[in-house]
Amino acid sequence: MIEDMPTSLIRSASQGFTELVGVARVNNEMQIGPLTGTPCLWWNYSIEKYQSSGKSSNWVTIESGTSDAPFHIQDGTGLCQVLPSAADITTRHKYRWQGRHRRPSSAPKQEQKRSLAALLTMDISIGKRYRYTEHLLKEGDPLYVLGHFESDSSGQRTITVEKLAGNILRSWKQDFAKLLEEYDHNDDGQLDIAEWQAVQKMAKKAALDQQRTGATQPALHQIGKPVENGLPFLIGSEEQGTLSKRYRLKASACGAGFLVIGAAASWYLSARGF
Repeated sequence: MIEDMPTSLIRSASQGFTELVGVARVNNEMQIGPLTGTPCLWWNYSIEKYQSSGKSSNWVTIESGTSDAPFHIQDGTGLCQVLPSAADITTRHKYRWQGRHRRPSSAPKQEQKRSLAALLTMDISIGKRYRYTEHLLKEGDPLYVLGHFESDSSGQRTITVEKLAGNILRSWKQDFAKLLEEYDHNDDGQLDIAEWQAVQKMAKKAALDQQRTGATQPALHQIGKPVENGLPFLIGSEEQGTLSKRYRLKASACGAGFLVIGAAASWYLSARGF
């Protein structure tokens, strides 16, 4: 799907399942990586504890988290808000290091390289051992998004004048004392028919002003989880070809694993005489 889906431009993308390619941009404010303290647009982290019992030992995840704050994708035609919740996200920035405390006392100086120097300088001890992993999406990273695209999802630009006026009237009624002060010209403590018609006229005028203002503003775009079941929601901070290769290798590994497990199960059943 990554290889065959046509790439759309934000300015002219059709509504629905869409592929966008661009650059990652901040939405309102930068996020901070929980473990490294690195400024970023999105983060995912995990803390694992090394456990050993007899001849068996393994890493057990004791804490993890994922950011759901929106960020932007920008191409040469516009800006689109990305809602990352429920997406399968791959990033080019990965930090992994070890320490002796549940929370890391310091961040790695650079993205982890499995070199001899890195192994010799890891903060570990004979006692408790913890492993920290953090994935980050940073400002300016190349960005690929495949998901459900919508323009002006709030509906403010296409709402009718009558509906806008109704919304304005409801908000004005919440401060009825102020309405009386401005429109109760005979000071009888209520709004008669003529006075209420004046209120409605002003609400319609305010609605027209809002609609004109909305028409001069650029369209709002967002992309998020597909509404149709079974369609993927993918976000990657790598080039499209690299991302496609990654998923292809992952699929091949899963297929090979399935065949190995199936063969082992068949051998076991045959050996047991089933």
